[in-house]
Amino acid sequence: MVAQGASQAEVARQLCVSREAVRQWVHAFRGGGPTALASRPRRKRGRVPLTEVAEAIERGRVEVKSLTTPHVRGLIERAHGVAYSMSSVRAILRRLGYAYSREGGWLHHEASLARGLTG
Repeated sequence: MVAQGASQAEVARQLCVSREAVRQWVHAFRGGGPTALASRPRRKRGRVPLTEVAEAIERGRVEVKSLTTPHVRGLIERAHGVAYSMSSVRAILRRLGYAYSREGGWLHHEASLARGLTG
């Protein structure tokens, strides 16, 4: 579209994307042709298996009264040398069946049901 005379802003509006996205596409195309715009496979897999994270949490659980996101992040980093972001730690905890409450921190789903802290 840009090659046919449309402005980058016009293309962005028609495709419902940002002008910056169109600018990057044009730059890539000019630098590498159509192959530069081809989809590339993206692999996103956990760096530490969930079972190993669960084991690290259980070992470290005895250290604290309330399990917090920063504490779990530190447990994973000490056990496996991998520093996850806080949002990734929260996602991992949810995948492992933990729920968060202000009163009790992160509790495994069964424990949170027993305490009546779901939410």
